[in-house]
Amino acid sequence: MQNRFSEIFLSHGINYYTADKPLQEALNYLGIGVKRTLRDLGLYVSSTMIESLDFIDHFAKPVLQTWNLMGERIDYVRISPDHAKVLQELQDFEVIRSINGNPSDLMHHFLSGYLISDSGIFCTLTLTAQTAYIVQKYANSELKNRFLGRFYSEENPWYGATYYTEVQGGSDIGANRTVAREENGEILLSGQDKYFASNSGIADAALVTGRFKDSPVGAKGISLFFVPSHLEDGTSNYSIRRLKNKLGTTAVPTGEVEFNGSVAFQIGDRRNGIYLAMEALVISRIDDAIAAVGIARKALWEAFLFTQKRVAFGKKLIEHPLMKRDLVELETSLESALILSLVAADAFNKVTSAKPPYNDEYQLARIIANIAKTLSAEISAQVTRYSMEILGGIGFLEEFPMAKFHRDSIVTSIWEGTSNIQALEVLEVALKKDGLGLFKKYLEDKINKIMDKEFAAKLEGLLSYTMGNISSWFASEEPEFYAKEALFKIGNLLAICEMGLVAQKNPGGVFSISSRIFYEKMVKEKPLVHTIINESMKVVDWMGR
Repeated sequence: MQNRFSEIFLSHGINYYTADKPLQEALNYLGIGVKRTLRDLGLYVSSTMIESLDFIDHFAKPVLQTWNLMGERIDYVRISPDHAKVLQELQDFEVIRSINGNPSDLMHHFLSGYLISDSGIFCTLTLTAQTAYIVQKYANSELKNRFLGRFYSEENPWYGATYYTEVQGGSDIGANRTVAREENGEILLSGQDKYFASNSGIADAALVTGRFKDSPVGAKGISLFFVPSHLEDGTSNYSIRRLKNKLGTTAVPTGEVEFNGSVAFQIGDRRNGIYLAMEALVISRIDDAIAAVGIARKALWEAFLFTQKRVAFGKKLIEHPLMKRDLVELETSLESALILSLVAADAFNKVTSAKPPYNDEYQLARIIANIAKTLSAEISAQVTRYSMEILGGIGFLEEFPMAKFHRDSIVTSIWEGTSNIQALEVLEVALKKDGLGLFKKYLEDKINKIMDKEFAAKLEGLLSYTMGNISSWFASEEPEFYAKEALFKIGNLLAICEMGLVAQKNPGGVFSISSRIFYEKMVKEKPLVHTIINESMKVVDWMGR
C-alpha cells in the first residue's frame, strides 16, 4: 500500500529529538543527557503520530454514545481504534510510568511533552500525569493501594482528569458549586456545573474540586476529591452531558460532567484542598508551555523546509532577504520560549517534595511556570500563524497539517488559566510571598555566572532598572493594572539570562547567535540590521535536510 504523507508533510521522518540542535544545547546546559526512549519517541512522532492525529482531527473525532442497546445510560465516549493505539504506544514510551514511585522525577514526562506537543493527545497524558502525581504524593495509603498502580499498568493503564472548571466560575475555582456530603461512611458529590471537563469518557478517574456545605466560601473552602468514573460493579459514577465542539485539540474529548451522589475520596484535608488542586495545575501549566513550544517548533521546521523548495520571483524563498529576517526572528523568539519552558520544568522538578505551606523555592518555581506558560503560548501563536503565512494560501488549507498546528497552539494560552490569570498569580506571589525579592535574587545568581563581565554589567543595570519600575507599579493604587506588563518584563529578563548561559556552555552553537539577537530586539528593543541577519542564518540552517 502506498503512503505519500511525506508529500504533504515535509518534516516526515525527522527525529524531533536528536535533530533539534537548540533542544540539545539547552539539555546540555541543564545537565540532562540523551535518553534512548526520547530518541525513539522523536522519530515516532514525525513518522507515525502526526499522520494519525491529523487524520483523527479531520475524520475520526471522539463521539459520545449516551445509551446502549438495552436503553441503559452508559455515556461511552468512542475513539477510533487508531486513536487508542497511539495512546497505548505513547504510554509505552513511559510518558506516565516514568514517575512511578518517584513523583520528584517529572523531567522525562516534560521532555516527552515537547516531542509529542499535540495539544489534544498530550492533554490526555498531562491530565493523567497530574492525577497520578497528586494521588502518589497526597492520598492516604488505602487510596494509593487501591488505585495508584492502575495508572502505571503496562497493558491497560488508567487515564486521569481534572474537573475543576464550572460554568459560572471559569478560572475562579472558589466559585465552585459542587457540594460534598458524608453519608454512611462515604463521601458523595452532587453538582451539574463542571463545564470544561477534558478527558471525559477517556478518564478512569478524576481529580474534582468541590466543597462541603459547612466549608467557608471562596477558594479556602475548596476540597479536592478523587472520583472514579465507574464503581466496582461497572456502574457509571457520574454522567457526561455532552461533548464540546472545539476549534482544535480534537483528540481530547472535552465535555460537561454531572455528579449525582457520585462516590468520592477526599485527598488531603479540607484546609489544603485548593493548594493541592493548584499544585496539580503547575504541572499542566508547564506542559502547556512546553507543548506550545513543541508545536511551534514543528510548524517552523515545516515552513523552513518549504522555503528551501518553493521558488518565487526567480529564486527560492529562503534566498529572499525579508524571508531570512522573518525566519531568524521567529527562531530567536522560539528559542527564548524553549529555554523558559525547560527551566520552568527543571525548577518545578526540584521542588516536588515541597508541601503546603510551600517554601521559597516552590514559590519561585511557581512564578517561573507562570512566566513560561504565558510567553511560550504567546510566541507559539505567533510562530504557528506566520508559519502558515510562509506557505501562502496552502498554509490555510485544512488538507495540510500546518493549519492544525496553529489551531492547537491557540489553546495553550487559555487552558489552566489565561495570561491574565498567570499575571495575577505572579502578582499574588510578589505581594504575599516576597516573590519579587526571590526572583531578583534568582536572576542575580544567573548573572553572576556569566563570564562576559561587560554583558553581565549591562544585565545588572537592566535588572535594577526593571525591578525598580515593577516595585513602584506594585506599590501603586492599582497594581493589577501593571501585572501582565511586569510578567513580560521579568520573563524577557529571565530568557536573556538563560539564553546567554546556554550560549556560554555551547560556544559557537545556535544560542550564541539567538541570544545576541534576542538581546538587541527584545531587551534593548532596537531594530535589527541586515548585517546581523546575514551573519545569523546558522540559527535556522540546522533545520535543513
